[in-house]
Amino acid sequence: SNLSVTWASDDELVATVIGGVVTGVAAGTCTITVTTVDGSFTDTCDVTVTA
Repeated sequence: SNLSVTWASDDELVATVIGGVVTGVAAGTCTITVTTVDGSFTDTCDVTVTA
């Protein structure tokens, strides 16, 4: 089976995500989403960045 996943931030002005590593950019909240390439299962995590 394919174990690859893709990562996304719904607001890259608040936080970015590359390879599962989340980096805060500016204060605010956003949602990080991980999606499996094989089967399209997803999970999310709400992130809050403070100054």
